[in-house]
Amino acid sequence: MKGFLRRCFLIFMVMLLAGGCARQKETESVTKESDGQEKVMRYVNYSMFSGEGLNHLKLKGSAEQTISCYLLEGLMRVYQYELQYGMADRYEISEDQKVYTFYLRDDACYSDGTPVTADDFLGAFQKLVEPEYFNSYAAIIKNAEDIYQGKKRIEELGVTVLNEKTLQIELEHPQVQFLQLLALRSFVPIRKDATEILRPEDCNGPFTLDTWSEELVSMKKNPYYWERDNIRLDRVEAVCLESVDEAYERFVKGEVDVMPIPLKGAEKYNAGIQKKVMTGICESLYLDLQTEGPLQCREFRQALNYALNRVEYTENMDSDFLVPNARYVPENGLGILKTYTENYQDLPCTKYGSQKLAEEKLGEAFKKLHISRAEDVKIKLLVNDDPWSIQEGTEIKRQWEKKLGISVELETATGDAFWAEKNNGTVTLTGIIAEYADVMAYLQSWNYDYTYGEGESQSGTVQKCLREAERQTDEQIRLSTLYKAEKALMEDVPMIPLQLRKESLLLNRNLTGFETSMNLAGGGYEFLYADFK
Repeated sequence: MKGFLRRCFLIFMVMLLAGGCARQKETESVTKESDGQEKVMRYVNYSMFSGEGLNHLKLKGSAEQTISCYLLEGLMRVYQYELQYGMADRYEISEDQKVYTFYLRDDACYSDGTPVTADDFLGAFQKLVEPEYFNSYAAIIKNAEDIYQGKKRIEELGVTVLNEKTLQIELEHPQVQFLQLLALRSFVPIRKDATEILRPEDCNGPFTLDTWSEELVSMKKNPYYWERDNIRLDRVEAVCLESVDEAYERFVKGEVDVMPIPLKGAEKYNAGIQKKVMTGICESLYLDLQTEGPLQCREFRQALNYALNRVEYTENMDSDFLVPNARYVPENGLGILKTYTENYQDLPCTKYGSQKLAEEKLGEAFKKLHISRAEDVKIKLLVNDDPWSIQEGTEIKRQWEKKLGISVELETATGDAFWAEKNNGTVTLTGIIAEYADVMAYLQSWNYDYTYGEGESQSGTVQKCLREAERQTDEQIRLSTLYKAEKALMEDVPMIPLQLRKESLLLNRNLTGFETSMNLAGGGYEFLYADFK
């Protein structure tokens, strides 16, 4: 799942960074009702869709994630960070918090009117333990991992159909965030005759698939959706365009209603309402710890971390779309994220960094590495091959060379070459998007098995804390345990948090109810209750 999150980040960056000078033309917004009096909302995507169609178990980027959120729905759903009922309209939890019983809505249906059944969910959960589709989140279900490893039969999976509309799920151990996981697209029902590529009749969400091509994905309102009376839009279209210029030209003509605009020069785009939003992208510097070199020294990584003044960095980038961030759990979250970051703040590194500590740690690293001169140390910094990323890399290089005296070689790459180079002894500017709004989601996304032979590695401590927190039902103890994991990560520095990213959207002046979210469970763009006034 973590590889998918980072691919989402790269594809999302293409959307944010697509540039070009736009026409400075102002026009009155057009109320979006086409000839048939349909309410049609169109939003712009700057990357092409897969011509093969949508496979919800193999989503290829954040754009497909957004679309799948409206075509498919699990037992639960998330809207504006609130966990809500989806195909289920109630559930019961056993006293030991290991057994969940879900009751499906009487009107839970696919887009052709076929009822959604408990058997459809059973088939979906069984598919998640197949080698091709194994999902780490499904491992919480009783016997799931043993089945995946071939130690037990599929019939022993802890999912039981009690009747056509009642499903029971037994877990290996209690897990506070289990209901949030059920809102992810991996856990949607699969009808008996479904194919690998989604068909219109396989959709059970508020919209159903109408057209799928590389340039256009069209979704129309699902006439059998249980909440259809509250869905105001008749159709939603995701339009793939090559440039901001083309998108803005179509926007001023009233042909599209939502488009991302560049990080700089936003004042040019004055034909609609500009809305600044947090994207959910947490950018960091990924450190390759497997290749022999100075990055394998913990004190050297700490020196790199302390040497970065994120506030100075964002000021020099001259952009109010960047938010300095030195934590593995972002400080600007809502709900439980806000509670956590407000109550657990005693961490060794701040967004201002520390020149003194950077120098101390660099000295300790040199003793370990038997290095006498800073100028003898050379590291590679890899960024995406676009002007904005290169500017980011240049500022990071400047700070490290000035404050540590080391040599930093800036390299660029795109696509597959980018992912190949990041495991070549480099520091790589990349990022993650959490799948759901919980502290655990962020720490699991940042963390990976980074054991590399150094006896003082905190990798084991991080894994132990995450396992303990996953089983903890007392919220205060759970958050305290997650805090220990974050402290261990910050001490070991397998990745260096850098910044959070905003984006600016241009909206049709008559469009209402269009929201955004910072995690993939919400789909990024939230237009469930969107309408035109």
